[in-house]
Amino acid sequence: MRIPSLAILPVCKRRVENSLSIVIATSGRLEKLGRLLEGLYQVRGWERSNHEIIIANNAPDEAGGKAVEDLVREYSRRAGPRCRQVREPVPGKCRAQNRAIRQAGGSILAFFDDDLEVDPHWLEAVLNFFSIFPHDVMQGSILMHPEDRNDARLKEALQRYRTIDFIDYGYAPGTDIRTLTGGNIAVKREVFDQAGMFNERLGPGEAGISEDVEFAKRLLRAERRIGYEPRAIVYNEVDWSRLTEEFFRFRHEQQGRSRLVYKKNSVLTIIPNLMRSIWTFGWYSLVGNERRKYRAKGRYYHYRAMLREKTKWLGGISM
Repeated sequence: MRIPSLAILPVCKRRVENSLSIVIATSGRLEKLGRLLEGLYQVRGWERSNHEIIIANNAPDEAGGKAVEDLVREYSRRAGPRCRQVREPVPGKCRAQNRAIRQAGGSILAFFDDDLEVDPHWLEAVLNFFSIFPHDVMQGSILMHPEDRNDARLKEALQRYRTIDFIDYGYAPGTDIRTLTGGNIAVKREVFDQAGMFNERLGPGEAGISEDVEFAKRLLRAERRIGYEPRAIVYNEVDWSRLTEEFFRFRHEQQGRSRLVYKKNSVLTIIPNLMRSIWTFGWYSLVGNERRKYRAKGRYYHYRAMLREKTKWLGGISM
């Protein structure tokens, strides 16, 4: 599908001037955070926009927290008072984001992970999206760097493990979707008043992941609309340590524990799904279907982690 450029977007007759708060949660990865801040400083329309950047500083110790604070101070000398940090010493990405939300002044709040790079047109795409479309929440694209796209070894590993988030649905701008991937989203402020903030029992520092998926489910129950904007682009790095058997198991165990938090599965539903995953793993191993074999293997780790969390006594079956 050919995506129209920003230059030919339909013009909204009643254009709304939105203020934007960009929230970046970090556990103290200074090099990555500095790269993202430098990229934000280069986006088109930056000087003309009404925005602020809030670093949700969730570094694990005070030395790390101070290092983040110093980096933000250095950046704010160029960006001005519109860049600041909010310290949350208790571990938990969602806890840090929620603290930042309470202090944010924007009518729209955008959320980034700290290991992304932002496209120069990202800001224009976000502001256009909320001016033109009726949605309450925007999901932007999360793409591979162009130099990674023709790497055959990388494609094979991504197809097998699917443990790095890339979002490129191929939908037109403004298409309704029913889930979120939290590395690149933007939310109207009033949505948090109706649907609540991020679940602090989920995400990095707590159960592990799924805070974005759970938030999307609450949005839909509150009859809020999520829309896709492919032109609001960020680029995700390829971390090869996430494309391994060990991380594949770790990720799916995180997913199982996280979904148990908000789905509250009973043992009577977990055990049949666990047994089904073992059977399907064996079957697809025999017939040689690699993708479905790994899907079943992931479900095994998922439900095994759920059952362990429920019972605290089950050992594991090695796979």
